[in-house]
Amino acid sequence: MTRIDLVYSLSEIDESELAPLTQGRSFYVSGPWLRAYESLRTPDVVYVTHRDDMGRLDGLLPLYRQRPDTLAPYDAFGTYLRGAGEFAEADWSPSLVLGQSAAYCNEFLIVADAGPGAESSVVADLLRAAEEQRMRWGVPAASVLYLNREGARQLAAVPGTPQPFICDVECEIDVEWDSWDGYIQYLHSLGRKRSASARRETEEFQGAGYTVSPARLGGLLEESNRLFTKLQDKYGDRTTMAERAHYLKILAAEADSHSRLFVLRRDEEILGISLAFLWGDTVYMRQLGLDYERLTGAAEYFNLTIYEPIRFAIDHGYRRVHLGRASYDAKMFRGAKVRPLIGACWSATAESPLAQAPFAAWNRRRAEVAESGDRKLVMAAFGPR
Repeated sequence: MTRIDLVYSLSEIDESELAPLTQGRSFYVSGPWLRAYESLRTPDVVYVTHRDDMGRLDGLLPLYRQRPDTLAPYDAFGTYLRGAGEFAEADWSPSLVLGQSAAYCNEFLIVADAGPGAESSVVADLLRAAEEQRMRWGVPAASVLYLNREGARQLAAVPGTPQPFICDVECEIDVEWDSWDGYIQYLHSLGRKRSASARRETEEFQGAGYTVSPARLGGLLEESNRLFTKLQDKYGDRTTMAERAHYLKILAAEADSHSRLFVLRRDEEILGISLAFLWGDTVYMRQLGLDYERLTGAAEYFNLTIYEPIRFAIDHGYRRVHLGRASYDAKMFRGAKVRPLIGACWSATAESPLAQAPFAAWNRRRAEVAESGDRKLVMAAFGPR
């Protein structure tokens, strides 16, 4: 007989039990990532555990309580419903957030050897337990957002789940070559301008006297904080250096062994840092910091966030570079493919958002754009508003 429980910290689950659930899944539902965000979200996080009739942990679902003015990208009402139809905020906010609360790449943690029928049964049980927690927390709605291809498949296999909608798209580069020349040839197959641009940008970078060296996040916390803050300040991020230092310290404590910094130097001076995490067969690009005032303008952004990670992936046998959301045009021009991120939300007091014609029409347009892979259409639909 299966058993469902709530636990209030991943420290209550042995790593030997958690690892089979996270193996082969996104870094952003891994043990290190979830533990880091547990430290940041406590006390507004609990975990539903699912055990099979032998007592084996075969499913886990993190649940986060979204409060007003928190978890903004995971506030389905504020991000997607407001202004897209006749939606009342009281029906949709605050909400229960399923799966993860940062990084926009979600899926359900189910043991890898579960068959299709068993997997959908476990996901259904986890969703029912989530609904019970929603009622205990007294919030009107729940949502599971930014599901990647695997997460979307898992949700679709469960009968009676809410209709999904397109949250966004993410960018990935499939590393299908064993050399840098193979990547350049791939770009050339997409258009001469793309390969010519990559050659020019890498040559300018190499000619600027820079070096790029590896490091772990924990070894360069202060410099990472300084550079990340400089870049985020440029784009209006109000996070203070103290707040970011706290966040980075927690990330290093939980995930340092998976971190990989691409450190940009001229002589001994650090001018840029790009933070990645290595998980499975994928390089996950997470954050960039640049000291723009001291750069020469040699395509530093593209080299640190795209070209150097591709070289690293080729040299070390990684099959994917995950570039995430935003800057779609630049990433697609340099060979990334866009893949849809889907979501679903439901309310105790309102019908499905897709029952409203304006929202359904908006969703159809976005689904068509995500499927098209057209750079201009993707930027128009998913780029900055």
